[in-house]
Amino acid sequence: MNKGSSYRQPIFCWQGPLYLVEGDGGWRVGLSHNPGLDQTFWLQRGYRQFEVLTPPLPLGAAFFLHDLVAGYLATGGQRVTRGWIMEMLARGRARMGLKPWTPVEKVAAQPLPPPPAEELALVRHTLAGRVLWREELARALAERRLGVHTPLEDLCHWLYLEGEIKLLPGVGYDPDGRPRCRRCGQATGLLKVNCGACSREDCLLCEECLAMGQSRRCRPLYARPWPLAAASPARPAALVRPLLRFDLTPAQADAYREAEGFASQDKEKECLLWAACGAGKTEVAYGAIAAALARGRKVLYACPRKEVIRELHPRLQAVWPGLRIQALYGGSQGKYGEADLILATTHQALRFYRRFDLVILDEVDAFPLAGDPMLYYAVERARREHGQILWLTATPPPEMVARVRKGKLAVIYLPARYHGHPLPEPEFVREPFLRPPGTGPLPRSMVNCINTTLGAGLQLLLFVPAVSLVEGVAAWLLGSWPGQAPGGAWVRGCHAAHPRREEVIAAFRRGEFPVLVTTTVMERGVTIPRLNVLVLYAEEGRVFTASTLVQIAGRAGRSAAYPTGRVWFIGRHLSPAIAEAARQIREFNRLARRRGYLTR
Repeated sequence: MNKGSSYRQPIFCWQGPLYLVEGDGGWRVGLSHNPGLDQTFWLQRGYRQFEVLTPPLPLGAAFFLHDLVAGYLATGGQRVTRGWIMEMLARGRARMGLKPWTPVEKVAAQPLPPPPAEELALVRHTLAGRVLWREELARALAERRLGVHTPLEDLCHWLYLEGEIKLLPGVGYDPDGRPRCRRCGQATGLLKVNCGACSREDCLLCEECLAMGQSRRCRPLYARPWPLAAASPARPAALVRPLLRFDLTPAQADAYREAEGFASQDKEKECLLWAACGAGKTEVAYGAIAAALARGRKVLYACPRKEVIRELHPRLQAVWPGLRIQALYGGSQGKYGEADLILATTHQALRFYRRFDLVILDEVDAFPLAGDPMLYYAVERARREHGQILWLTATPPPEMVARVRKGKLAVIYLPARYHGHPLPEPEFVREPFLRPPGTGPLPRSMVNCINTTLGAGLQLLLFVPAVSLVEGVAAWLLGSWPGQAPGGAWVRGCHAAHPRREEVIAAFRRGEFPVLVTTTVMERGVTIPRLNVLVLYAEEGRVFTASTLVQIAGRAGRSAAYPTGRVWFIGRHLSPAIAEAARQIREFNRLARRRGYLTR
């Protein structure tokens, strides 16, 4: 094929039969989209008999039957008969719910010449540390300006026969016959569809990872771990030491050394960096990155949000100007190059396979990672078998906290911000008769909080639990303000689907109006120098979880210009989430004070 041309071809649909080969070592079962290649491979290894067992099947079905028969061959040995194998195939077909097929004519496959060794080497090298569709592999070769003339599916299949790479169906079956996506690991969201590639009416398609391309039962994934022989040599620590243009705070310096120590040893495989909001956990992670790079290790820094990856890329290029650093996110260019340090959204991690010695996962609790097993699966699969993972978050999930409490997960605490002031502790204000917006006068407590903010010349983020409440609360304030209102549109609202969201947020950042009513879309990535925070209807636990409330409270007091920001939770009653959020913040302040990190 010509360089760069193959990825414009239609999606490759894998269909092929199962077969038996017999040699001095007994029988072996195989599967192939091109049986002539397999016959050549096994003839070279002394296997004489080659018999096709089934009609062409989609890869997911063929793979399930292959594993079923191979397992019985491994335990049955020479006592296994052909009739017994055919019975196993019939049982497996029924377990998957497939219709019976007609007997296969015994037509011998014609041996084909093996693929060129130099083209096999190109594919082997390009696929190292990745799991890709055939079309993605073609893009990777084109990006590297490499070309092959043999069909990529044939090259990959030969490497699979040699044990060099793994062949996986996009959607396969568990041992009990339950379908599961092999790209994202999920068993939910699988649909039966009329497939334009394999022309079957019952092809399976995964909805869970559809944003990354169609994962189907007939579509093959090719995967190869990063080879041990390709490990980078160790480097002098001075060469990979980050070039910081500021001094670390005492809290950061201590946590930096602990992170460095974690990545310098092989005993601990996981560690949680539990940081206060706004404490500078990214700079602490530099210690782990530098230690891993000094040992010649491959490093992945993953985060759910592409905005974070885009912002982090130039920062890390300035910190390590001599390193090859690649950023991968939706819309990024050059997804298949080599790099010393890779930054990627957690969705992009789906394309990596056993590649990284150290995975740093930032914002582990953030959307879309929080509660999404697909993305945990992707990040875990990107890590080498004995690699390490460093979790970064201000609000770890409850199961992670439980592991820390039981001593089953190493933890590094970063409890203080750079300015040395304690974290603002939330003030709960009980309003037992709190009504929906517009159905009565404004609660006196809310009026007092807003007056306190406006009187000090500050700004206020006012959080509500639903999009439908944003405009209602804003109108309630504008129409029912009991005193003299500030001039102009002093209250505005925004949410994730707001048509002018970015414009409204930018104006608020510039200080053009003092009060912004919003949803949890503003719980992260927001630093306003002189800011108070108010949460209305804070007892709505389905939205305002303890982690969410900690993040929201973390918007206040981030700047040295106003480190003592106020945080108010207004609700009908004190919810468990409110109590837990307040407890976590107080605990961090106590820890910071005990360690001498607070200077105020």
